[in-house]
Amino acid sequence: MFEFTRAEYEMICKECMLNEEYKKLFEMKIKGYSRIKMSMELNVSPSTLDVMIQKLKKKIKKIL
Repeated sequence: MFEFTRAEYEMICKECMLNEEYKKLFEMKIKGYSRIKMSMELNVSPSTLDVMIQKLKKKIKKIL
């Protein structure tokens, strides 16, 4: 699970140039949502969600 403050979240969103979908995913990860709930909220399959999470992690690692 990701553990970031609101300021860190906003900085990462800005630095990574996240679109609305990835911002929502990032916020749900911070809040500890389950994979199923995130899949439902984003209207994607669990396998697509896994790909999205990997892309998000890669973007975050680049700036940290």
